[in-house]
Amino acid sequence: MRGALADEVRAAAAVDEISTPRPGLVLATVRESARRSLFHLGEVLVTEAKVRVAGVLGLGLIRGRDSQAALDLAVVDAACNAGLAVAQGWLPRLAAAEEALERQLDRESAALASTRVEFETLDTGAAP
Repeated sequence: MRGALADEVRAAAAVDEISTPRPGLVLATVRESARRSLFHLGEVLVTEAKVRVAGVLGLGLIRGRDSQAALDLAVVDAACNAGLAVAQGWLPRLAAAEEALERQLDRESAALASTRVEFETLDTGAAP
């Protein structure tokens, strides 16, 4: 399905590329589980693109170096934001793709769960 949605938009409407896909860095912020505080893990390499479809802006931001994926995402984003008719039929396909992804993640989680190690500590109950 990769690129297929963007190709449908390109066949139905004119796509104006505002900025060519280019690399960038995004700060990754995570929450530390024990203290629940935020800290900056580091920077993540991304590829970003901007397009206009039917006068509406679309943005694509993809982790890693993938110019075509960033451009395709921007096209799909613009089509959805513009409410193009071509985008109206995507919901069943996207729902099926989401279900397939959920099943894959469940299988991976089950495989990882079998390697989980439980640690126990002995507490003597004596005060320091």
